[in-house]
Amino acid sequence: MKARKLAVLAALALPLMANAEIYTWKDANGRTHFGDQPPPNAQVKTMRGGAPVESTAPEASGSAPSAQASGPKSWQEQNKDFAKRQTEKAEAEAKANKEREAKAQKDEYCSNLRSNIALLERGGRISKANDKGEAIPMSDNQLQAELDRARAALSKDCK
Repeated sequence: MKARKLAVLAALALPLMANAEIYTWKDANGRTHFGDQPPPNAQVKTMRGGAPVESTAPEASGSAPSAQASGPKSWQEQNKDFAKRQTEKAEAEAKANKEREAKAQKDEYCSNLRSNIALLERGGRISKANDKGEAIPMSDNQLQAELDRARAALSKDCK
């Protein structure tokens, strides 16, 4: 039973050890040293994936050096960048869809205005429905006023 618990603890600790950074530096005698804590104010190389990355050690505060801007991004940074790009893409698509809908509505509105103008210019008996749904014929003055209103709306909204 103890061996099983020990195996589980070792399995849980393995990812923590794999994520640890290893530093390499040279001392005053020119000898190369490796360790998980670099000495303060020394020229240090951080080992990542077997490849060294140049950096200087942090002050004696005990904190690990941060990743350099020129070095490869961590998976968290890459994931954050990917999520940002996906959000921007979705926003751009939503904006394009909204603009297409607005254009389609405006085109339909302008088409209806042109149809109404053509109908009013043709003349004849034209009627409007009242509140009860009964057809009431329009007088010549009413037809002209409606034609003027439709032409003004067309010139204003449908350029």
